[in-house]
Amino acid sequence: MGFRIHFSLILTLLVISSASLFPGESLKANLIIVGPGDPIYTYWGHIGISIENTESGEDLFYDFGNFSFYSDNFYKDFALGRMMYLGLATPTDRFISYSMTEDRTLTVYPLNLGHEELIELDETLRWWVRPENREYLYDYFLNNCATIIRDILDDITDGQLKAFSENDPYISFRHYARTGSDPSFFAELLLDYLLGSDLDKPINGWDLMFLPQAVADYVESFKYIDKDGKTRILADKGIVLKSSSRPPVPDEPRTLWPTMLLIGIIAGLLWRLSSSPGKKTTKIAAGISRALIILSIGIPGLVLGFLTTFTDHASAYRNINLWPTFPTVLIGLIVLFIPFRKKELLLSWIWTVNLTGLIFAVFLRISGIYIQDPYAFRPLLTPLTL
Repeated sequence: MGFRIHFSLILTLLVISSASLFPGESLKANLIIVGPGDPIYTYWGHIGISIENTESGEDLFYDFGNFSFYSDNFYKDFALGRMMYLGLATPTDRFISYSMTEDRTLTVYPLNLGHEELIELDETLRWWVRPENREYLYDYFLNNCATIIRDILDDITDGQLKAFSENDPYISFRHYARTGSDPSFFAELLLDYLLGSDLDKPINGWDLMFLPQAVADYVESFKYIDKDGKTRILADKGIVLKSSSRPPVPDEPRTLWPTMLLIGIIAGLLWRLSSSPGKKTTKIAAGISRALIILSIGIPGLVLGFLTTFTDHASAYRNINLWPTFPTVLIGLIVLFIPFRKKELLLSWIWTVNLTGLIFAVFLRISGIYIQDPYAFRPLLTPLTL
């Protein structure tokens, strides 16, 4: 009887110890990608990693794209480019159930990780979502929900993901920001105006993984050597849980300049035709149309000047579009509604500042000081400033 008890006890201890020797065997990891959605901040998709513990039954989804419009100082922080985002863990089934209610493609990529890598991944993600660690300073291109996942996967593969991807050439951050904003003409136009010259530099595959789908594309083809010396492909082929009815993200951004040229010609003609109105009602209409033209140039210039001078929106720095939309044109609003003889002459001098800015912008581009190509805005501004 005593022998049986001792034997059972020893057997139990052996089972427990063997389980503790290989804790990674109870873990499964998946990369989860959610495609573009309706709000502008979802245009580029979303990404996270789920970790399932088959022993405990726990299954958590970790992601780093969380913020709240209702948090303290959200709009102030947004304006100043100092947005704090959160890493959070939620039950995976809850996240998937919610994502299935939206018209967004949902794809799961099983991760092929060794025991040690799975344990390290689990520990790293748990560290990230602790209250003292979960906040981070967000950057649209350099520190977002996708780049954090990219960095974590690179860390657990000992830098092999970066080495695999950093020599692959791609176009620029601007290019992929614009293709992602394809659902909205206005959003693409706004981004093209606000993004500065540094966003036109060529990027590599590592940089491209600011996009969630780019992370998935890379891990599907990435072979690495795990800590046991075994060669693995980091992820299996994606399992599509839901397909969206949305059109795919285009390879090229839309061509903006013909539309902007047409708007510029119409605005330029309207400005000149309204220079000598006859009747009182015509004068009022002319004044309003001119005021709208001035505001449409001056307010974007004022916003861009604020972003480049007073904020941490680094993606707007060194922006060639500031020069032809210099906000001094807003002085024209005062001139419009003060009656005096040489009003047209003064207005032409005000526009001369913007014409000078346009010429200077062309010089900056031709000289190579700036590499930004404002294809959409030269056609818009040339008819107005000449």
